[in-house]
Amino acid sequence: MKFSEKEIRIFKGISLIAAIFTVVISLTMLFSLIQLKTINPLDNPSVQSIKEQFDRDPENRDKAELVRAMDLMARKAYFSSRWQVETGSYLLLAGALVFVVLQRLVAGSEKQTKSLLPDKPDIDSERIRNNRYLIISAGALTLLAVVSSFVLRSELPSPGRSQIQNEPIDTPGATAGINLPGDVNYPFFRGEGGRGNAGGSGFPTEWNGTEGKNIKWKIAIPKPGQSSPVIWGDKLFITGAGEGVLAIFCIDKNSGELLWTGSGKDFPGASSEEPESDAEAGMAVPTAALNNDIVCAMFGNGNLVCYDHDGNLKWGKHLGVPQSSYGYSASLLIYNNLVLVQYDSQEKILLSGFDPESGEQKWETIRSGRPVNSSPVLAIFDGQPQIIVNGNPNVTSYNPINGKELWTLPGVSGDVAASLAVNSTMVYAVSDYYKLIALKPGKAGSAAWEDNSYTPDVSSPVANDQFLFLATGNGDAVCYNAQAGDTLWTHYFENPFYASPIICDDKVWLLDRSGNMYITDADSKFILISTSPLGEHTDATPAFSDKKIYIRGRANLYCISSD
Repeated sequence: MKFSEKEIRIFKGISLIAAIFTVVISLTMLFSLIQLKTINPLDNPSVQSIKEQFDRDPENRDKAELVRAMDLMARKAYFSSRWQVETGSYLLLAGALVFVVLQRLVAGSEKQTKSLLPDKPDIDSERIRNNRYLIISAGALTLLAVVSSFVLRSELPSPGRSQIQNEPIDTPGATAGINLPGDVNYPFFRGEGGRGNAGGSGFPTEWNGTEGKNIKWKIAIPKPGQSSPVIWGDKLFITGAGEGVLAIFCIDKNSGELLWTGSGKDFPGASSEEPESDAEAGMAVPTAALNNDIVCAMFGNGNLVCYDHDGNLKWGKHLGVPQSSYGYSASLLIYNNLVLVQYDSQEKILLSGFDPESGEQKWETIRSGRPVNSSPVLAIFDGQPQIIVNGNPNVTSYNPINGKELWTLPGVSGDVAASLAVNSTMVYAVSDYYKLIALKPGKAGSAAWEDNSYTPDVSSPVANDQFLFLATGNGDAVCYNAQAGDTLWTHYFENPFYASPIICDDKVWLLDRSGNMYITDADSKFILISTSPLGEHTDATPAFSDKKIYIRGRANLYCISSD
């Protein structure tokens, strides 16, 4: 392509500017990295001093708020420096690319111009030397840009992950002891405490719902729903709704026999209204909760019922029709003879405790923020039992005995549907299209690390002290270092996940929406043990009891056993 002398001069000028720009960006990135390494905002002595003062006076709420505010400012400063280096790498490559392209155009145009002139050996030799210098300088500048870009970025945490705190994990207020789940009872959504950890061993790892392999029994569920099965002793409970019916079903877990059906609206003051909800949700999304005496269920119109294990209604209450675009979905918990209800509506968001025998409301706490579709979890930190809610925009802990707030920390926002993951030192919150955040719980708690690479929309994460696992609506399964936040492995499966992963018997159980169960080692390396098809659409989270697995499909309930 032939260019005029004027165009060539313009190209030379722009390429010179691009060269200067590239050098300046390289130096700026280097300076930012040195500054980040030598003056880390997260190690600010002022922040450390305030934290030490709070450690000596942990009941001082003013100091707690100051610690939280200063920690937030430090994290913002850290992310600002990190953003400069990450953005600079792209600018660096862009500047080098512009320089090289324009210099190539100039060189090519000058060759064409030379061919029209009489032969002048001395001029030709000089131009050849100039072109060589040009190629060498362009190559050197490009090499500088590429090397600087990748070397400087490698000094930062991996993309999407932010190491926010450099202090030890075991800070005051963050030591914990969590009760281990039992082998038989599976009392709540995601098992003991609603945390996604199941007890027992010897569960089958291979089955086929269509062929009948390792299927002990299969029954049609009388009414549809998205709730998960819960188990106490030899009885399994599940809810369903449709055609004006709200029901809780009691099933013999060993034979699949339907023992009794309880109504979700056969009590004084019950509502028969069916509020609008997402087409895939319905009125039976919340999972029931039970102990050795009662089973309680909440439905999408605000009806709360409690039955004994023989099918006798103990009491029922209507808490008001929740207004939600998706539909009411928070599952129940029972702690120390209190039925715990997380109620989220456009009109109000509450947390309440009810007497399991009489239905009397023992306490009610008005929560701040916006309504969510997550479910609460039970945990123990620093010897204090607590019910913790993945709210919007905060993660908040309450005393389950009286509903008083214990602590609150900035969490996630957007459409918050996933419940929290918990281990002995951390609480993990996530919302889709936003981020995953690891929190050190307590009044002086803070964020430990963040990641925005993988965010599930419905499925909840699960953790032990070593690893955090999650499964997304895009079909990704991910394992993190639970303490540091490093991504240890990822694997893409073909179908999305709505059911929450469960850690059980040193394995991770991942159930996708097509009914395929993927079983992997609960370890730092991805090892797929097996893939077992149910042959039916599944969204509910499975239950584990007595070496058997119970899975709710769209139409049927399955008992999977190798016995």
